[in-house]
Amino acid sequence: MEPEPSLLEVRRRGAVVAVAGEVDLSTSGLLRAELALACASGDAAGDVVVDFSELTFIGSSGLHVLIEVAAGLGERRLVLLGGGWAAYVVNLLGLPARYPNIVVDG
Repeated sequence: MEPEPSLLEVRRRGAVVAVAGEVDLSTSGLLRAELALACASGDAAGDVVVDFSELTFIGSSGLHVLIEVAAGLGERRLVLLGGGWAAYVVNLLGLPARYPNIVVDG
């Protein structure tokens, strides 16, 4: 039996994280770890950017990661790029209204 290919691919460059695939319970730890590194890198006053243009699914555990990160950023912004499924779900749940530093762009 061959191993199942990874459901999530994460590429990070400084405070920018590009996500492809699915964020669910089994992959949310990877997203959490990469976002923690993104938050720690670069300018302490700068935005943390997540590119969701290649994301196909985000479950409640992935949304929880975004909320944790946004809450930990203080005045810094968590900018979500790429629109699509993730932006739809984030907006549907009203996360930008509850967490003003979550910005959906795209």
